[in-house]
Amino acid sequence: MRMSPTPKSDIFTYADFDLQALCRQASTLRQGLLCACDPDQRPASGSFNWAIFLSFKDGVRWVFRSPHPRTFMPIEMGEKLLASEAATLRYLRAHSDIPVPDVYHYCASAHNEIGIPFILMSEAPGRPLSKFWRPTGSPQPSLETPSKAKILSQLGSITWKLTQVRFDKIGSLFEEDESFSIKECLSRGHMLHERCFLKIPRGPFASEADFYDSLISAFSKHAEILQLSHHCFVAPVPSQNDYPSSVQYESAVDLWSDFVTIGCKIDSSVNRLDYIIAGDALRDIIHKFPAINPKTFPLCHPDLSVNNIYVDDNYNITCIIDWAFTSSIPESMLLTTPGLPQYRDEISSELHIPFIDGFFAAMPKSTDERSAHRYRQSLEQSQVSWRLSRLLSLDSIGDFTLFATVWHFAYGPEQNLMQYFLHQRRSTHYIRLYSEAQQEDLPVSKIEEDEKDYFRNKDLRKTIAKKLTLMSEWNAQYTDRHPPKLRKDMFVASPNLWKWIQELIQDWEGMS
Repeated sequence: MRMSPTPKSDIFTYADFDLQALCRQASTLRQGLLCACDPDQRPASGSFNWAIFLSFKDGVRWVFRSPHPRTFMPIEMGEKLLASEAATLRYLRAHSDIPVPDVYHYCASAHNEIGIPFILMSEAPGRPLSKFWRPTGSPQPSLETPSKAKILSQLGSITWKLTQVRFDKIGSLFEEDESFSIKECLSRGHMLHERCFLKIPRGPFASEADFYDSLISAFSKHAEILQLSHHCFVAPVPSQNDYPSSVQYESAVDLWSDFVTIGCKIDSSVNRLDYIIAGDALRDIIHKFPAINPKTFPLCHPDLSVNNIYVDDNYNITCIIDWAFTSSIPESMLLTTPGLPQYRDEISSELHIPFIDGFFAAMPKSTDERSAHRYRQSLEQSQVSWRLSRLLSLDSIGDFTLFATVWHFAYGPEQNLMQYFLHQRRSTHYIRLYSEAQQEDLPVSKIEEDEKDYFRNKDLRKTIAKKLTLMSEWNAQYTDRHPPKLRKDMFVASPNLWKWIQELIQDWEGMS
């Protein structure tokens, strides 16, 4: 008789490891104090790591974290991120009073008695800010503005403290033989969206120019050969903030999806070339950003979201967790008001002030006026740096708007961005690149098959999407022939476009 295999405990959901060896090691680190770990607990899981909790006899709890084996991130990269995060936490503990977890032990490879790479760290006190700060449109009440301002003020203070954690190169921290050093840059813009596979310079970088050049190379190569997911340069994904109701917002997203499905626009040669033009323009623009301190570079937390900020009942910050992808960076990129609730969300303008006030409240009174003036100038221009960072990492839903902000900061509002793109699209250089990129487009038969599947029983929506594609002159943009027949300007889908189409559909249905 064949026996059924014994079911695994929940604790082994993401990996097999030696649980007894883990408890023994944790106990040894606390001079033999008894340690236990519930094998029936289901691990907490994020995008890149999973975690379980260990309990000691005296009530103390530790966190055991290990990287997920992800297809979009080789395990070797996960191990590097783990080693760098552990080194960063240890460095911050030793050289600042920024509230971060204690790292008691870590091993960045699977060659250990537990059997997988891991970090053993203290449990963050308090509760995650996500318990209180709700996203836009959430049915549950969110924090009042004064409480949000209190948190932003504290984040401003922490940002000042990070300006004092400086290195002579741009890159990520690693630890060897109790000595810390800056090595290759593991920033989100260099690693995510399968950019870890790209052949680009990875540092460490001796200057801001070298760092930005590498990041723009990652941006341009991403546009050239990697999947662009939801990124359509002239048709940003609708934002919930632009619509008065969830019904209108969801309808706008549907209309956007219809439009980009026709002709498989997102990964098409037309869309890729728009991003390549933007990347080439950024190489010129980036030199117009002034450096505050061009010789040393501060550390920056890459993801100050409400999931990674812990607070007590009075909204005092008790811990900042998840320092993966941390690197030293140009100071202008650090001096930006964080995006909350998630790092890609642009925070309301009224909350910039408490962040800046918190930054200057933490600054010593002995700081010379010239330095203080440079800091204030950079903080007041932080929206531009924030948008540039989001754009280069493709961590947004509205890339055209981000690019326009950076463009007009560099060249002034009188410079016509639309005309610049139209001119570039008709230049010999980009027409040649477009012809080469067309060779990688999907066959027409495959595109038509996908459209047929998508628009099944959606005849009206298909008609609208096709008409809109015709009016956008989508397939006549990269040409040296006469200007397009229907348009004299550059097509960009705005919230008003989707609202207008919604009204058109309502009128149509009202007449039917």
